[in-house]
Amino acid sequence: MDDVLSPTDFIQASRVLKLSSPLGEDQLLPERMMVEEGVNRLFEITLSVRAKREAVKPEELIGKLVDVSLEIRQGELDGEGVRRPFNGLVTNLSEGPPVTRGLRSYTLTIRPQLWLLSRRSDCRIWQNMTAIQVMETLFSEHGIPAPAYAPLHKTPPSREYSTQWNETDLDYLLRRFEQEGLFYWFEHETGVHRLKVSDSKVAWSNPSASAEGEQNVRLAQGSSDRNHINEWMRQFSYVPGQRAGADWNFETPSTVPLNVTPSLIQMPGAKQRELYEYPARISDVKEAEVAETFRMQAVEADHERVTGQSNVRFLEPGRRFTPYEEPHPEHKYEEHVITHITHWVVDRSYETTENEPEYRNAFEAIPSRVPLTPHRETKRPRIEGAQVAIVAGPSGEEIHTDQYGRLKLWFPWDRKAQKDGSDTCWVRVAQAWGGGSWGAQVIPRIGMEVMVSFVDGDPDRPLVIGVVPNPKNPVPYDLPANKTRMVLRSNTHKGSGFNEMTFEDENGKENMFFHAQKDQTIKVLNNRVKRVDAHQVESIGQNKSIDVGQNHQEKIGGSKNVTVGGGASSSLFASLASIAAAGGIDSKNGSSAIGHGLLQEFAGAMASTGVTAEVASLSANADVTNAGNFRTAAGTEQASTGSTLGGLLGKILPISGIVNTVIEKFRSDTIGIARTEQIGLYKNTTVGHTMTINAGEEFIIKCGESKLMMDKAGNVTIVGTKFNFAASGHVQINGEVIDLN
Repeated sequence: MDDVLSPTDFIQASRVLKLSSPLGEDQLLPERMMVEEGVNRLFEITLSVRAKREAVKPEELIGKLVDVSLEIRQGELDGEGVRRPFNGLVTNLSEGPPVTRGLRSYTLTIRPQLWLLSRRSDCRIWQNMTAIQVMETLFSEHGIPAPAYAPLHKTPPSREYSTQWNETDLDYLLRRFEQEGLFYWFEHETGVHRLKVSDSKVAWSNPSASAEGEQNVRLAQGSSDRNHINEWMRQFSYVPGQRAGADWNFETPSTVPLNVTPSLIQMPGAKQRELYEYPARISDVKEAEVAETFRMQAVEADHERVTGQSNVRFLEPGRRFTPYEEPHPEHKYEEHVITHITHWVVDRSYETTENEPEYRNAFEAIPSRVPLTPHRETKRPRIEGAQVAIVAGPSGEEIHTDQYGRLKLWFPWDRKAQKDGSDTCWVRVAQAWGGGSWGAQVIPRIGMEVMVSFVDGDPDRPLVIGVVPNPKNPVPYDLPANKTRMVLRSNTHKGSGFNEMTFEDENGKENMFFHAQKDQTIKVLNNRVKRVDAHQVESIGQNKSIDVGQNHQEKIGGSKNVTVGGGASSSLFASLASIAAAGGIDSKNGSSAIGHGLLQEFAGAMASTGVTAEVASLSANADVTNAGNFRTAAGTEQASTGSTLGGLLGKILPISGIVNTVIEKFRSDTIGIARTEQIGLYKNTTVGHTMTINAGEEFIIKCGESKLMMDKAGNVTIVGTKFNFAASGHVQINGEVIDLN
């Protein structure tokens, strides 16, 4: 019994497995280990240990780095041998029952620090960054040591816009790796493990220090000798003849980006087997070529593989090795790389001194001439339906757009949003219509709430599909009070005005309202036809000009009244009674003498009602000009006062066939050649002060058989059948010769 060791006597010296942990030297004694590691996968170590302490607290190990080493070659003294290190982060701790001699068993799960990226998810937009830059950023944020870069055949492109949508940091990073054709693996040293990333077959590592630089590994089928490969099986799989992909780029609408990449491995009938995808998430043919090459390489990497088993302890993922057969040197094997390997180690030396440690592994390998381009296995997120976003732009701007009418946005889920137009790419806006320099163009403005859909559900392809109101940006008219209005209203850029087109559909109040904040321009290349069934009212604040290229015709079914000189014209209606004294009549029927009949009736009506109607019409015209608040009333008050004015106009000249012109101060008519005036019955001219008629050559007045003629030589001729001169005063006739017959 004196030879029985107590738990305190157990140490790890000269054991096949050694563990270094924050608990101290020899506090945890490893007995079993399973390691699964490979290219394009996170390693996972399951380590069974015995604890010399009565209890191990989880916080003492979980989240802490530990080192495990596997004996490769034993030295004469402890520490002189060769060991293969494994370094990683304890992520799980399972407590087992007490075992022999009072020791308690525990199982540790050890993973790379990269695994921590799976413990954080986010909704985040990455702009103008390569996959390598994304990796460096995430490693820095998580406090992970920088990766050990393997040679890159080509620097990954910078992606203008890429969305991490409800993904863990790890899933997003691996998705970017797969998109760019990057593969990775881990290499271990005592105290640290590093991620290696590459896109080229030249990046495969040489044998590690654990292999002591030895690349050749003996192959002996069925052998149980140490450091032998005892099973080697080559496998070949069918490869489709080519990969193809296409997509849409709105900037090149006449060209659909498309590429076909044939496989380097040609098999019978393979050309008829094509893997085609749409959308391929490419913008041009060059991108298509790169993307489909990666996809083809991933398929080709599956063509030739080796599965095997061995007890070679120094085999590691990503490192080169070459098998050889000692009895058959003529059997040549090309250089290979381990892509996946599982190690099993058992050390029962803490139970008995008679039990030899056990080690074995099972592996997969590919020829080192092949890059292990990854398949796109990480699920790409989709956004179903529409999302809310806010239009964004630089401070001080109201409208921020590019030559395509695209917008910048910020999303409520983006916790890093600066809200200044830098948070997204330019986002297209769906319009009601679009063509070659024609269609609809409505550009949402900064601060507006918009609804965003995503083309094919791709978070990287947002599309604005509409604008929605909110309390900050309410509807143009109060609802539901104005529910019958259909409105299109814009707002003056950096001002307080607006342009508007409104349709009022309430029964009995239907109205189309157009408001121009400054100018309105109408261009008609052919004909314009306008029909107003009731009244038309025009109110012009200053000047009006009409330019007719050829002919102008106006037809008025009733009467026409023209007033020149503003409001003072109403006083002139009072003088219309003088028409009766001067003569004149408005109708043929019922007239027998000048100044009698309907003339007196018309003049009296004009004098008595014309002033009232004129004043009322001028007042109504002012109402049209000043009617209501257009921004809130949509022209309804203006429409009402216009209808009133139209009715009043009928009262000024109640009899049809009349043109009445009232000019306040001055009228001048200039005619270049001739003027003809034809009046059916009567003409009256009343001049309040002086009347002058000036004829350059000849002046003739003719009435039946009577005639008055004057010429520029001074000759005056009066012709008539009977002359009657009557004077209440003196009559004088002067001349050199007076001839009375």
